[in-house]
This record gives sequence, structure tokens and C-alpha cells, in this order.
Amino acid sequence: MVADVDGDSATGISYCQVKLVTEEDGKEFITDSSIRYNDEYVQRDGRWLIKTRISHFTINDKRPLGG
Repeated sequence: MVADVDGDSATGISYCQVKLVTEEDGKEFITDSSIRYNDEYVQRDGRWLIKTRISHFTINDKRPLGG
């Protein structure tokens, strides 16, 4: 993650990879997603919170699970 802090607010970019398993018509599928988040943060009571988040799904690959 990369963040720019300005007092009690900040912006940042983070990356995430998600794997989801679903069932369709009795068969299991896996979906791999690569995601970039553009976030705005705010500090409240000593804790950093996400104020806004924009998600960019850059890769989505769905295939049967187990070959």
C-alpha cells in the first residue's frame, strides 16, 4: 500500500487478490480477481478509517474448480 498523509486525512492505493468459490448447476467454479483500491482515509479518535473507496477490478478469471 502507498499512502499520502496530510494531517487527519490521507489518500492511498492498495492492491488485493480475491478468490471466490461458487456453485452453479452442481459444479464448483473459482473466480480470481485482481483489484486496485483508490481510497480516502480520515483519522477519528486515533483510528484511521476509510472515508471513500473506488474499486478497479483489473482481472477477473472464472474457471471450473479442480480441473
